[in-house]
Amino acid sequence: MIVVDANVLVYSLVEGAHTLHANQMREKDPDWRIPSLWRYEVGNALIQLARQKLIDLETAHRLMDHAEEIFSPGEMRPESKQVLANALKKNLTFYDAQYLTLAQMLDIPLVTEDKALRKAAGKSALSIHDFLN
Repeated sequence: MIVVDANVLVYSLVEGAHTLHANQMREKDPDWRIPSLWRYEVGNALIQLARQKLIDLETAHRLMDHAEEIFSPGEMRPESKQVLANALKKNLTFYDAQYLTLAQMLDIPLVTEDKALRKAAGKSALSIHDFLN
């Protein structure tokens, strides 16, 4: 079981440089946990890709439907008070602090490509590469 940041979720959905590794992560550990806000972050990433004309709206709809189907079972809510405390203590956004707090609550690794989040999380956060090796 791992907590997976939204950037990794998007990598697993949208074909790109990190897709192969994101899918290898899913093979290695298919039990992904994510905070409820993942839908907003993934949806925002998809709409940004549509604005850049990298995907069309129909593809964004299809990818979001697929994301909800595969990621919803791992959705959890970290405790807001702890999220706020982590955000302040670690100088993170409330969004990023949700991933870290969830990993801490479950005592499992957080996998993210966000360097600032990995730095703030210390040893409890891994890059995709580190997780796979």
